[in-house]
Amino acid sequence: MKNQVLKLKIKKQLIWYSFLIVSILTLLILTYIPMLTTIRYSFYDVEVVGYGDSQFVGLQNYQTIMKNASFLKSVKNTFILALLSLVSIPLGFILASLINNVKWKSMQSFFRVGYYFPNIITGVSVVLIFQVVLKTNGGLLNDALSFLTRHDISIGWLSDSRYSRFGATILNVWMTLGYNMLINLASLQSISNEVYEAAEVDGANALQKWLYITIPQMTSCFVFLFITSIINGLARFTDLFIIGGNTPIGSPGGTLQTILMYIYQFSFETPRYGIASAGAMILFLLTFVITMINLKLTGFFKEK
Repeated sequence: MKNQVLKLKIKKQLIWYSFLIVSILTLLILTYIPMLTTIRYSFYDVEVVGYGDSQFVGLQNYQTIMKNASFLKSVKNTFILALLSLVSIPLGFILASLINNVKWKSMQSFFRVGYYFPNIITGVSVVLIFQVVLKTNGGLLNDALSFLTRHDISIGWLSDSRYSRFGATILNVWMTLGYNMLINLASLQSISNEVYEAAEVDGANALQKWLYITIPQMTSCFVFLFITSIINGLARFTDLFIIGGNTPIGSPGGTLQTILMYIYQFSFETPRYGIASAGAMILFLLTFVITMINLKLTGFFKEK
């Protein structure tokens, strides 16, 4: 009797696991096996994948890459661009606060859809649009600045190495502002109205309620957006690749080459898979360490 019950339980569990087998196999084949292969390749001198003539070199790939000026510059570019992209968080919060104060729900929906719309446009399309907007001569942004300042302004937002990071940030903010607004708006609308009503009874004005109630209540939302924005910044590739003329060197002047573009360069343009794998592992470690630091500082590991 016990054996029959046990068999029925096992059969029931197998039915449930059968629905997961496709996902498990997909993760195993497309994620975990390549990840383990990358770790292995980072300790080998691999120029041609799959031919078995690779030579074990230990930590030599890591030593080579850490002494390479181009890689160190790509690390610097990655962090600068990731930090500059954080400007979309406060902008998204301000925008969400304005939309949240709109009384008509239909208008709120209109603004939510309108500002989120850039997120559904492909990265390639966005870059093509902003290559016109940020063009040196005749670009929409330079024309607007010239009209406002009454002076002829011709800044090379994407072609001048002095301004290219700012131009890339403008593009990135336009792409991510709608998402940040939507997350901030959802968090704003989860705050209880009773707190605002109590503050109003105590004589608090709109600005005081925003400063002393809204912003403190939004801490967890800000932390989430900060962590995800940094991680997305570390993995930035498509828009910068196209801006640089479909090459991973990060034109102009290498100012837009990120770690991921450096990895791409040694994976496809000048194949040295050991170097590329070492770069991928360093990127993984940087992402992991930054995430752990953020979680530690925000009290994620504290017992509740």
